[in-house]
Amino acid sequence: MNAPNLKSLSAVSKPRRVFSKRTRARSVSVGRQMVEGLLLLAIGSGLLAFLSWLPQRIDAMVVVSEAIADLIRGLGQLLEAFLGLAAVILIALLLVAGLLALVSGGFRLVKSFTRLINPVRTKPSKPIQRRPRSRR
Repeated sequence: MNAPNLKSLSAVSKPRRVFSKRTRARSVSVGRQMVEGLLLLAIGSGLLAFLSWLPQRIDAMVVVSEAIADLIRGLGQLLEAFLGLAAVILIALLLVAGLLALVSGGFRLVKSFTRLINPVRTKPSKPIQRRPRSRR
C-alpha cells in the first residue's frame, strides 16, 4: 500500500544538514537601497507637510472633541438600550412566574377539593407473603 506521492526513506538522495550553517542571504544592491531610502524620505516629508497643513483647514481639537462626545453619546444610548431590554425581559419573566403561580395554585385547589369531596379510603394493609427461594 504505497501512496504515489510518498517516497521511501531509501529514495532520499541528500542527507539533511541539521546543525550546519546556512548560506548567507544575498545582499541588496546599492542602487535598490538608494531608491528605497529616497522613497521613504519622500513619503515621510509628504506626511509631515500634510500634517502641518491640516490644522489650517480643520481645527483638530474641535474634531477630536466632537468625536469623543459622539462616542460617549453613542455609548450612553447603547447602555440605555441594554437597560430597557433588561427591564422588558424582567417584566416578561415576572409575568410568566405569575401565570405559573396562578395555574399551579388552581390545580392544587381543584385537587384539594376533589380529595375533600371524595376521600380515599385506605384499605387495611395485608402482610406481604414472600415466596421462599429455591436452593440449588
